[in-house]
Amino acid sequence: MPSIRAICLSLTVVLCLTSLAVAEAPIAEAPVAEAPVEVDREKGEFTVIVLPDTQRYALYFPDIFHAQTRWIKENVDKLNTKFVVHVGDVVDERTDQEWFVADRAFAELDDAVPYLVVPGNHDLEKDANGQLIRNTTKYNAVFSPHRFKDKPWYGGHQGVTNNSSFAYFEAAGQQFMVLGLDYGPSDETLDWAKTLISNHGDNHQVILVTHAYMYDDDTRLGPGDRWSPKNTDPSWNDGEDIWEKLVAGRDNVCMVLSGHVKGDGTGLLVSPNDDGAPVIQMLANYQFLEHGGQGWLRILHFKPSAGVLSVHTYSPWLKKSREEPDQRFDLDIDHLF
Repeated sequence: MPSIRAICLSLTVVLCLTSLAVAEAPIAEAPVAEAPVEVDREKGEFTVIVLPDTQRYALYFPDIFHAQTRWIKENVDKLNTKFVVHVGDVVDERTDQEWFVADRAFAELDDAVPYLVVPGNHDLEKDANGQLIRNTTKYNAVFSPHRFKDKPWYGGHQGVTNNSSFAYFEAAGQQFMVLGLDYGPSDETLDWAKTLISNHGDNHQVILVTHAYMYDDDTRLGPGDRWSPKNTDPSWNDGEDIWEKLVAGRDNVCMVLSGHVKGDGTGLLVSPNDDGAPVIQMLANYQFLEHGGQGWLRILHFKPSAGVLSVHTYSPWLKKSREEPDQRFDLDIDHLF
C-alpha cells in the first residue's frame, strides 16, 4: 500500500511525464451556457450535480470534460449547488495524459464547490497479465487525501488512499454525508462504511456513490449480469451485495448513485430499506454516445418545501436538455425534510 508521500511523489511523476504539447494545449473557452433550471433559494431549493463516466473525454475530448466542470463552476450560485459527485471511470486507458486532463478539469472545482470522486474499473491498474487489480496509484496521484485535506467539507478516507472517502454538506436545514466507495468494494470496505454510517445515524442523511451498482434494466447489478465486478474477482461486491450488506440495514441512506453500465445507460429503482424508508438508486452513463457522451450530466434539483426531487439531464457542451422519461423525471423526497 503506497504511503501518502509516495502518492504525492507519483503526482509529480505524472505531471512530468505528460508531454509539453499536452501541458500547453489551450482549452477552448466557449461562452458558458445558462443553467436550464430555476432554483428558488427562498424555498430552500438546492442542487447536486452528477458527473457520469468521463473516460472518453479524458482520452479523446478534453474540451468536453473542461466544459462540464467550467459550467458547474460558473453556475454554482445560480443553481445553489451544494455538492458535485463523479461516479467513476475518470479515465479510459490509464495514461498519464488522461490523468493530466482530469486534474486540469477538476481544478475548476477545487475552490468553487465541494466534490467527491470514486475510482471506476478504468481507474484501476492492470497486472502483467492484463488482469484488473486494486492498484490506484495514478488515481491517488491526482485525487489523494492531500488534495482535500484543507477543505472544511472533507470528512476523511479509509486507510491511506482516497479510494473510499466521505464529505459533508448542509442544505435546507438537513445535514448530508456523501460517502464514496471504490469499484466492487471489499467486505472490509463495507464494514468500514457500516460503522461510518451508523456513527452519523442521528443527524445525517447519506448519499452513497460507487461506480458499479445499478443495471440498465432498473435492477441492481447481480449474479450473471454483464459488467459485474464479480467478473474480475468473485469476492468483489456488486450492487445486490452492497444493498444486502450495507444499504438495506441502514435507515439513513437515502440515495445511491452509480455509472459503469452501458446498454441505454440509465436505471432507476426506489426500494424500501429494512425500516420501510425509500432509497433512491440511479444509474447514469453516456460514454457510448458520440464524442464520448456529448457532455451529458445530471442535475438533481431538490425542492424540500414541495417534497420533490427533479432530475434533469443537461449538456453544457451541446447547451441542450433531454426530456425522455428516463432522463427527466420527478421523485418523492418528502421523507427527507
